[in-house]
Parts: sequence; structure tokens; C-alpha cells
Amino acid sequence: VKRKIDRIIQFLMFSSLFVGIAGGGMVYVAAIIQNVECSPVCIVIMVLLGFSVYNLNRKTDEAEDAINRQDRFQFTKRYEKYLYTSALAGYGLAILLAGLNGLYAFLIVLIPLVSGILYSIPCLPPATGYRRLKEIPLVKNLVVGIAWGSTLTFIPPAVSHSSLTLASGISLLFFSTYAFIASTLPDIRDKEGDEQSGIRTIPVVIGVERTLILVTSLNILIGCIAVILSSIFLTISVTILIAVSMVYLHMCIRSFTRVKRKDLICDILTDGQFLIIGLFVYGAGILVCSLNHTLL
Repeated sequence: VKRKIDRIIQFLMFSSLFVGIAGGGMVYVAAIIQNVECSPVCIVIMVLLGFSVYNLNRKTDEAEDAINRQDRFQFTKRYEKYLYTSALAGYGLAILLAGLNGLYAFLIVLIPLVSGILYSIPCLPPATGYRRLKEIPLVKNLVVGIAWGSTLTFIPPAVSHSSLTLASGISLLFFSTYAFIASTLPDIRDKEGDEQSGIRTIPVVIGVERTLILVTSLNILIGCIAVILSSIFLTISVTILIAVSMVYLHMCIRSFTRVKRKDLICDILTDGQFLIIGLFVYGAGILVCSLNHTLL
């Protein structure tokens, strides 16, 4: 039984299905923060985007994966044809669903694709000393943070044809910071392979300890700013939601130095943060509605 469970978990992680499902939880939380409807279309779009983008990105990162994650590399090479085809089809379906909801939604769905192409393909002149944007320290994490933060934030208003508000700005700041940190933790785990591949990530440049201090400080600083802004301009429930999310991520960062299986922290606990929180919020909402109905 344990072996079967391990295989199921491995399949979900290595195929990027888990990342896609977690993206559905993230967009739901982003909609809650902005107090806009999160239709099933929004969730489906984000599931497809997460699944597709991460599979396409792993295709461009095969050299690093062969060193850092041989188990994942062997899986993706074995099912390369199916994963690549599914990723292309998934992104095409996401574009179609977004296009049916207007030009605004269509353009937003292109953000991860365009960002991934720009930082993954060799497009820089040799004179710069770099070939890909992702090879420049900090750039990869900034691109990932802004791309996913803007996509998660703007999809719910675009699909529901709602206006952007101050809550949208708070959501953008919050999710961009989360995505930045979530993309930095795997760089700590993969430091050895990145060094051998000549990729100068943040941990390669400043070291593991300083990187942990950086992401911890960033999480606390931006988290506190988001909590303060939410307490002033948004509802108490949203404020609590952001505060709990900040504490959860802080615990993941703190556990990173104590847990031997760093892939568990990076791939399951951190990536699945808003899947867990989203399910909790959804369940709490159903419970409150049921109690109100009973009292009435």
C-alpha cells in the first residue's frame, strides 16, 4: 500500500498535475481576497496553466534536472511525448477558455507563456556573458513572481468582468512575493546542480544561509504590509486569511533547514499551500452557510 501511495504522489508531482491543482487553489484564494466570483472556468484555467507551464519549463531545464532530480528527470524522459503533447494541448485549451471570456482574459493567460519563453530560451547576445534571462541572478525569481502574481490576481476579475480595486493590488503584491519565495526554495535544494550547469541562482551567488534570511525577511515584511493594508481596507476574514498564509509559508521556510527531504518542503508543502488553505476556506464557507440556514 505504501509503495502504491508513493507512486501516486510521485506521478502527481513529476507530471506537474499537483502544481496545476494547487494553482486552482491559489486562484480561488485570489478571488476571495478581491471579493469577486471565482467561477469553475477560473480554476480550470489555472490548473491547465500550472500543468502546462511547468512541463514545458522542465523540457528546457533537462540539463539541471539530470543532476538535481534524477528521479524526476527519468520520469519526464520516459513519458516525454505524452507530457509535452498534454502540456501544449492544455495551454491551448486554457487560451481557448480565456478567449471565450474576452480579450482581457485572453491576454492574461499569455503572461506565463511569454514570460517562460523570454527567460528560458537563449536570446541574449554572447557579449553579456549570459545566454538566457534565467541565468542572471535574481531575474528568474522576479519573472516567476510577477508572472504568476499577475496571472493569479487578474484572472478572476477578467473572467467575471469585474473592475480592479485596491484589493487587487494587495493580491498582486501578496502572490508575487509568494511566487518569488516559492521559486527560490527549490534553488536552494538544487544549488549543486545549478553550479555545475553554470546557472547563477540566488543561493549560488550569496549562499544558502543568506538566501534563507532573504526569503524569511521578504515574507515577514510583505506579509505584514499586506496584513496591515487588509485590516484597514478589506474585511477581517481576508486579513486573517493573509496572516495565516504568511505564517504557513514562514513555517515552511523554517522547516527547510531541519527536514532532510527538501523536496517534500518545496514540492508538496510550499506548492500546495493555497490548495490546503483554499479547501479550508471553502469548507468554512459551506459550514457558515449551513449554520445560517439552520438558524433561520
